[in-house]
Amino acid sequence: MADKFDLVIIGGGNAGYIPAIRASQLGMKVALIEKREGGHLGGTCLNVGCIPTKALLQTAHLLHDAKNGEDFGVKVGEVEFDYPQAAKRREQVVNQLRKGVQGLMKKNKVTVYNGVGSFVEPKKIKVETSDGEEELETEHVLISTGSAVSTLPGLDFDGEKVISSDNIVTNDESYPGSVIVLGSGAVGVEFASMYHDFGTEVTIVELLDRIVPLEDPEISEALKKEFEDRGIRVLTSTKADPESLEKTDDGVKITVAGAGSGEQEETEGEGGSYGGEDAPTGEASEADGETLEAEAILVAVGRRTVTEDLNLDVTNVELDDRGIIQVDEYGRTAEDGVYAAGDVIGGYWLAHAAGHEGIIAVEHMAGENPMPMDQNLVPRVTFCRPEVASFGLTKAQAEEEGYEVKESKFPFRAIGKALIEGEPNGFFKIVADAETDLILGMHAIGPKVTDLITEGVFAKLVEGTPQELGMTIHPHPSLSEIVGESAMAVEGHPIHF
Repeated sequence: MADKFDLVIIGGGNAGYIPAIRASQLGMKVALIEKREGGHLGGTCLNVGCIPTKALLQTAHLLHDAKNGEDFGVKVGEVEFDYPQAAKRREQVVNQLRKGVQGLMKKNKVTVYNGVGSFVEPKKIKVETSDGEEELETEHVLISTGSAVSTLPGLDFDGEKVISSDNIVTNDESYPGSVIVLGSGAVGVEFASMYHDFGTEVTIVELLDRIVPLEDPEISEALKKEFEDRGIRVLTSTKADPESLEKTDDGVKITVAGAGSGEQEETEGEGGSYGGEDAPTGEASEADGETLEAEAILVAVGRRTVTEDLNLDVTNVELDDRGIIQVDEYGRTAEDGVYAAGDVIGGYWLAHAAGHEGIIAVEHMAGENPMPMDQNLVPRVTFCRPEVASFGLTKAQAEEEGYEVKESKFPFRAIGKALIEGEPNGFFKIVADAETDLILGMHAIGPKVTDLITEGVFAKLVEGTPQELGMTIHPHPSLSEIVGESAMAVEGHPIHF
């Protein structure tokens, strides 16, 4: 006899385990299937993505501060970097959070299966485990199988000389002395920043005419300048020729050219800025024809959806030509009772978005009336140094949509706490509708902006205005003052600039 559930979730990342908890709170009997070795929940984010990456970035930040402590009157002598210890701490953080998620499953009475889940029929799921097969009957299914790193033809990962982000966060022993980073989305610039702070020689190769190309153009320009001032080489309007890749005793060689010569494979996902129909044509590159050499090449060109094990042919679930599951605003697929959430449905491919999508899906299953997710309320955060954060529309995007726009830009150098912390560079922008005064987006680069951006997201959610943000009393001295100052600057009356 098959076990019976109200909901079976396939995939234990943020789009899986978070809605599993919410479904249990709503009275559902829930099963969660995770195929990752060891049964570790948390998906890419916890195991090989956000969490281990940010743990290493925190080490990089501390290393930078230690090397520059004399500016603050702190002399520590010669600073040494112990990468194996940094990797050990990274794993300690990951393991602690893994245990926390496991505890949440027990607390919420979610039955967890470690195996590969697939459809036998729309409301019957097969789980293949190391001990055999098991069938689960269910009223509803949530597909949350996520995504995986992708690469370009000719750049197959070997884990040593051609590496992915997964390889970096599972390497416990060493790091390259030089690296070519292919792609400058969030993944590319975070690892470029981290490696440079570790002492690695870094070159970024970006096909488009600016780095972090999904961000406001001024932020792209500012980040490039900060990186170049630090000694990171940034090549935009440049593509690498995978056919020229040569593995040597010391590492790799690859030839680059201007972006306009030839065609480039398109990839998907948050870092997928290395090709496609929006790629520039005929752009000049300062490295045209140059052969780059390094100990390793990091391919950070995007991600692909993971749906191949699901046996979707026995359902009416539809995929587009990029492998993205087609859903409505509540996560419903074309198959009755089958929903999907997270990277498999496209959007921003971000862990925090995935969790919200999953909650909306299970609340809809339970007969609740959830508010569909507004993509313009999804904060986009990048943890390089300096940090980058944004949500909503840029000025250009808003004007393209027909808005009459007003915009402010306030510098961190006018904020006392930024000077105190030794991070005076960067700025905060607010884009608002001139007719209604409603906030359309915010864009920032500088210290702790990945935290500060949330105030703006909440203001937009509750239909707040820049005037109301400006009326909000921000503690002094704090970095949050830049939000209030930027809000007042929308109307042309900032105080400290």
